[in-house]
Amino acid sequence: MTDQIHLSEAAAEFRRHFDQYYLGVIPRLLNEEGMFLAFVSMLTAIESLAGAYAPDLGTGERFRAFIAAYYPPTYAPLADQLWQFRNRMIHSFNPGSLLIFCHQSRMHLCEAEGARMLNAEDFYADMLIASRSYFLALYSDPELQKRFAKRISVDDGGRIQSQQIVESVVPKVTGA
Repeated sequence: MTDQIHLSEAAAEFRRHFDQYYLGVIPRLLNEEGMFLAFVSMLTAIESLAGAYAPDLGTGERFRAFIAAYYPPTYAPLADQLWQFRNRMIHSFNPGSLLIFCHQSRMHLCEAEGARMLNAEDFYADMLIASRSYFLALYSDPELQKRFAKRISVDDGGRIQSQQIVESVVPKVTGA
C-alpha cells in the first residue's frame, strides 16, 4: 500500500509541476512576440508526458504514440509531421514545413498551398485537453502507473528534484 501512496504522491507532484511550469506559463506567450517560445514549450510539454506514457519507446516513437493516444483524432495522421516540427523547432528554431501563427483559430490544421497550419492557441487548447486526459487515465490505469513509476525512477526521467540552498553569511577567514 505504501508504494501505491508514494506513486500517487509522485503523480500529483508531477502534475502540479506540469501545470505550474507549462499550463501556467504558456498562455503568457500566446502572442506574436512569444509564439515561437510557446510552440517550443508545448512541444517539450508533449515530450514530458510522452516520456511518462511510454518510457520504453524511443523519443520519437513515444512522442507520436502520445499524440495518437491523447490528442484529438485529427492529429493522428500528423504525428510524423509533428515530430519533424518538434525536431526543427527544438534544434534550429525553425517550423519547417508547418505554418505557425497565433490569433487565427479559423485556420488551425487547414492547408495552404500544401503546408499545414498550426494556430498557437488551438494547439495549446489541444495540449491542455490531452494532458488532462493523460492524467485522468494515469490515476486509474495500473499499466500507466507502472510506466510512470519506471520513468520517474531514473535520473533523467522527469521527476522534479527539489533542493534547498541556504545563504551563508559567515565570512571566509583567511590566514593572518
